[in-house]
Amino acid sequence: MAEADNTMGSGEPATPAGKDFNLADLVEERGALPEPEVLKTFIEVLGGLDAAHREGMLHRDINPTRIVLDGSGWKLIDFGQDKVGTVRYMSPERCQGKPVDVRSDVYSLGVALYLAATGKLPFDAEMKFQVMDAHIGTPPPPPRATNPAVSVELEQVILKALAKSPTDRFQTAAEFRQALGAVPGAAELVKVVPPAPADTETQTVEVLEPVGLGEPSPQSKRLKPAVILVPLAAAVVTVVGLLLTGIIGTRRVPAVTGRSNAEAEQAVRAIGFRIEADTIDDTLPAGTVTAQEPEAGGRWRRSMAVRLTVSSGRVEVPLLGGLALADARAKLAQLALTPGKVDSQFSDKYAAGAVIAGDIAAGTKVTPHSSVGLTVSTGLATCPDCGAPREARAKFCTRCGYKY
Repeated sequence: MAEADNTMGSGEPATPAGKDFNLADLVEERGALPEPEVLKTFIEVLGGLDAAHREGMLHRDINPTRIVLDGSGWKLIDFGQDKVGTVRYMSPERCQGKPVDVRSDVYSLGVALYLAATGKLPFDAEMKFQVMDAHIGTPPPPPRATNPAVSVELEQVILKALAKSPTDRFQTAAEFRQALGAVPGAAELVKVVPPAPADTETQTVEVLEPVGLGEPSPQSKRLKPAVILVPLAAAVVTVVGLLLTGIIGTRRVPAVTGRSNAEAEQAVRAIGFRIEADTIDDTLPAGTVTAQEPEAGGRWRRSMAVRLTVSSGRVEVPLLGGLALADARAKLAQLALTPGKVDSQFSDKYAAGAVIAGDIAAGTKVTPHSSVGLTVSTGLATCPDCGAPREARAKFCTRCGYKY
């Protein structure tokens, strides 16, 4: 799609019919965005994030698919909807299973900002654990090395948001927003329009009346405040009564995914919920809550239980016999296991070059990053003609002369 088809008269990207147009769509279509567009987008997003943080709400899964465009501008959606989080946008502390706060959201939004400004992620790899390790210990490439069009000032903001230690980052979304607003050219991009003063005498109300075959025709009428407020007040009382009927006796479920099991149980019990917990094998550190039911933010009766799924911090060694060496190594890496020393031996069961087995039995549960050594077949162990055992390094059978 041509870029001209992607924008509206206001300079904002157009929203395709039937779906939320998100930042991931925009970067996929256009690559790195112009700096003024990046600044405007993230200043708007940070305004909403700051408001949510002030209400005590963490997002926990900020990524470009959750940054969407609507009629009011760019905003974050799906607060508290994550299960484990999106690895490519996880903060270092969350990758380590440590407690998180607003600075974890700052980091995740910093990764999204890096993507928008450069067209690439700071850390990317095929395996989940490799990305998590990079978040924890690898400095991000300077944005200007990827996209020289990024200003020095914006680069400094991005790198501060991506600091490994939470104490070195922006401490709040408001501080992050203020730093972006200080980048040259940002001040003119987002203007706050004060609300229009209320009319204390009269107000205009649009009344719809049926005409023809039931089609409405708008007619504007000016009504006195009393005419409007009396039925409106009655309606409000009714609605509030209905809401209270459903709310009394319930509590809002806290967001505990990504926290330690002990912290999660304390937070859940403090509100009065019971807890049911299951354990699942996962590469996340042992005791980390990988999922919760119901999801965070919903209302739940205190007599009900919140179900937590907790990582065992262990993974199962897979069956490797018969795989090519490269395939066996890839299978181990997918489970965050480290391929270890490679030995060789003769085998009548497996062809030359195929893995015979690992040095840890298949099905054994081990911690992530454990080393698994491999034994590879170097060919037949016995002569297929006479059955004589094959001698070490022999290319011919010493009894019948069969060529291996």
